[in-house]
Amino acid sequence: MSDYILEMNHITKEFSGVKALDDVNLKVKKGEIHGLCGENGAGKSTLMNVLSGVYPYGTYSGDIVYKGEVCKFNDPKQSEAKGIVIIHQELAFLFCRLPRMFSSEMSRLRERA
Repeated sequence: MSDYILEMNHITKEFSGVKALDDVNLKVKKGEIHGLCGENGAGKSTLMNVLSGVYPYGTYSGDIVYKGEVCKFNDPKQSEAKGIVIIHQELAFLFCRLPRMFSSEMSRLRERA
């Protein structure tokens, strides 16, 4: 078994032939905290969008291994179900999702009543 809880191996992502990520590797051991730093356009958000399923499996090359399992996320709900959640710095993203999240939660509460 690997020492790593998360591995992103040889991730490459292109947009219209332009490589946003070129053979990127990231390895995280259990209990570690990592931050991604870099200039605008360095690929930080793109890498996290690959990890979280915003960019579905098949739109990039490489492997995501989480807790020893190769993951092929097609949307954020699949990654969230595994326990992978991305906290975005862009508040606009959060405010766009809040109404849907609130509406979804209200629907669940109505179903329980």
